[in-house]
Amino acid sequence: MPEERTLADIKPWSRHQFPTQLAEVAAAYEYIVREEQVTPGKIIVAGDSAGGHLALSLLVHLNKPNPSVPHTNLPKPGGLVLISPWLSLYHEPPSYVSNAHTDILSAPFLRRVAAQFLDGPRKSLGGSNDFNKNSPYFEFLNPDPPIDWESVLPLWVWASAGADEIFFDDVKMWTTTVQKNMREDRLTFEIGTGKEHAWQYLETMIDAGQRNYFLEGKMGDGGAFGEAAKIGEMIVEKMRS
Repeated sequence: MPEERTLADIKPWSRHQFPTQLAEVAAAYEYIVREEQVTPGKIIVAGDSAGGHLALSLLVHLNKPNPSVPHTNLPKPGGLVLISPWLSLYHEPPSYVSNAHTDILSAPFLRRVAAQFLDGPRKSLGGSNDFNKNSPYFEFLNPDPPIDWESVLPLWVWASAGADEIFFDDVKMWTTTVQKNMREDRLTFEIGTGKEHAWQYLETMIDAGQRNYFLEGKMGDGGAFGEAAKIGEMIVEKMRS
């Protein structure tokens, strides 16, 4: 059976400037490969929301090292799981408005968090004109320079987004772009009809009272691990194939 290990307590954006988080997750990845001697092809990188953002940042770093982060010189992992990933810190697609009242996230909250994140790399450059908000280490919809997804992404990618979440349009746009630029059909995109941000976890973790408070009872059956378990079963199946 695949093993799950927690190796790093990633520091929050609000108190630690980027690329601190990238350096930490890269160090954890290096530890798994070099110290635990796990073959990179047997590693699955997974993240939801901002964790999905960090997962992509790691993959870009493995392909083209961030000069501010120690270079691991290691191959990319075997697979990638993205659950409602945050793909752009400033792009606001139509779903930010159309799904504003059906999601647990809000545009004002995301703008505030994004400003905190971007303030780190901006300050590290002394506020100079060298700051690039489209850096491929944290901008995945309009990166400058462009990202070669064929080289960056692993052999298989599984992504999901709720049709009622504000990230929906961005995730759909990204998956469409990736599928057009890869030679093989390596990406699976699951759309949760009538679902909110990271619904797989929320349906597992939030009890009925909290669910009603946040989403007016729209989250469905709160007693099962249903959707989250399906993701785990998918990963196990991929690992065995």
